[in-house]
Amino acid sequence: MNRKTSFVKQPPDGTPSSWRGLRVAVCVMVALVLSAMALCGFFLVRVFDARTQERLVTFQSLEADLWARMLTARVEAHQRLLTSIAQGVHTSLLDKPEVLDALMQQDGSMLRLFESLHVALPTGSISHHGAVGAVAEVDTPGLDALRRTIADGKPTVSFIQAVEDAQHLRILLSVPIRRADGSVSGALAAIVKLPLAALMPELVEPDQGLQYMLLDSEGLVLAHSDATQRWKNVSDVMGMHGSDWQALSKPSSPNADTRVWGELLATRVGLPLPQWQAVVLRDMSADKQMDQGLPLKAWAGLGGGALLLTLLAGWLLWGWLAPWPKKAVPNVHGVLAQPEHEDVLEAQEQAFAAAPPPPATQTGAMAILEGVPSAMLLEQDGQVILATPLVAVMLGYFGQDAEQLTLAQLVESPEALSAVRETLEELGSYEGLLQLRKKDGDWVLVQALAWSSSQLPSATLWRLHLPWRQQRAVPLPADAHVWRDGLTGLPNREAFMWELQSWVSDSIQSVKSDPSSAMVRVPAQGCLLFADVDHLGMMNEVTSREMGNKILRHIGHLLASQTQPLGNLARLGGDEFAVLLPGISLAHVQGIGQALCDAVWRWQPSWGGERHWVSISIGVVAVDAQRHTPEQALRAADMACYEAKRRGRCQVAVGQITAHPTLEV
Repeated sequence: MNRKTSFVKQPPDGTPSSWRGLRVAVCVMVALVLSAMALCGFFLVRVFDARTQERLVTFQSLEADLWARMLTARVEAHQRLLTSIAQGVHTSLLDKPEVLDALMQQDGSMLRLFESLHVALPTGSISHHGAVGAVAEVDTPGLDALRRTIADGKPTVSFIQAVEDAQHLRILLSVPIRRADGSVSGALAAIVKLPLAALMPELVEPDQGLQYMLLDSEGLVLAHSDATQRWKNVSDVMGMHGSDWQALSKPSSPNADTRVWGELLATRVGLPLPQWQAVVLRDMSADKQMDQGLPLKAWAGLGGGALLLTLLAGWLLWGWLAPWPKKAVPNVHGVLAQPEHEDVLEAQEQAFAAAPPPPATQTGAMAILEGVPSAMLLEQDGQVILATPLVAVMLGYFGQDAEQLTLAQLVESPEALSAVRETLEELGSYEGLLQLRKKDGDWVLVQALAWSSSQLPSATLWRLHLPWRQQRAVPLPADAHVWRDGLTGLPNREAFMWELQSWVSDSIQSVKSDPSSAMVRVPAQGCLLFADVDHLGMMNEVTSREMGNKILRHIGHLLASQTQPLGNLARLGGDEFAVLLPGISLAHVQGIGQALCDAVWRWQPSWGGERHWVSISIGVVAVDAQRHTPEQALRAADMACYEAKRRGRCQVAVGQITAHPTLEV
């Protein structure tokens, strides 16, 4: 009896009922997959809506807070001006109303910023002053505000309801008038006419679902982005959410308070002095996906995933009910052997498991290297992967140029780079002079120290410094502490002028020295950078002098960390700094100056919970030690800095020095 090996396995059951069961199982599987797709779509919509609502809450809170700050600043500006006028009103003028009338009618007077002025005395008499034909009477709430100011000695703010004027909001400001001993001798009030267009935020694109309201303490709409809603009660404007609004505590805090009522997002911020509320309302139905449905791309992705799951489930179900024949190889005994490709797959899995894990990132080491106060770079396979800021300052590569830097671009010749590579492979380190190409096309001679590891020979750490900087040491005269700035610790103006004169002397000696030392002699040409902090006096007034000192110390540290290895830095006094950069071209120093402007602008220090923008203006000039005097160079750089301020500040301007020979050739 012959035994035959069969390579095809028949289904376990070939009856029609089994195939009907297979079709039912496939239909059930398809239904489950479609249900899962619909459920995933529902949850995706909910996730999208939750993220959209979170984003809108954050954005609207910031927007309402910024708008409230703008309104408060406008009211406080008029309040400060009125307070200054009240402090200048002598008690003898209270009985001479004709003086205030003359000032109100005088062209150019600050009093004309107000529509009218009103003086109230404790006796109850009130005088009204204003330009010709512009005197406005004070209504009953205004009279009550004047009486409260006289009684309490505190400023008040109230509004004047003028329904006939649809373009302006009139407010009444009142401040006390005090005698020399501090007692209240009267009250000074002013009517300010504020344009509604200036009070409402400017929208880049009109949004039908966005409303801006300005409410008084009783809920009356003083200003609205829709002019038809003005002078209504906030409950009428809120409609179905009026009861929700009435349930809120009054008055609102100066911080943004955001509530979500269904599809309505309401944010209110309190204005402290007028006790008003800035309210922003947004209809979120147009931003949520639950009403609009998922985007077409999301539905396409869900449909593709559902189709893939359906095919996979059908294939698994078909293989379970009616398995397909497997390709097998019979042995000599007629027994089925295992498929050949399983050995291959097992070998691949073992090789994958034995493969080394990818190298760990060196973020921490790179962060430490970034803070090193020296010109250092890390390269691997000829590509610079990390460089300290001083490398950019020394060679002039900033921004994208620094990110795409290679050693082949820097080293003078391939032969020199090959010699360095051979020394590194043999000794593991290199030290010597190299000619490096700067961004402006010029060459600079640097003392290079390089190290490589035997574990990673393709990576090399380089340290660069200028040889002539090490050889040139300028001793300060006796009492060196007198030559230092007490706030920043930097050299002062006298020390900087000493350094300028010493550079002129050293460069003259270098010209007369032995030509064999020309490679490391002091450069006779260079640049002078003059930096001035913008609006430092205003910053001192807005914050404090301590904040101004903090700004000066930070900018001094920033300038020192990015320029001192190349040149000499000093604080000349006040908000002025100067840097002497020998051997630097004009194009190179412009890049350094712009990088400094950008670094200061990105700082944004905080004071009293608010961030402030700080900027510097920089003037640069090219200096020739054999042709220009130190005084001329410093004055020309100062004038270039003034030109940068005139152009708009936070930029670099280039100046020019009138030639004046200092060396006879």
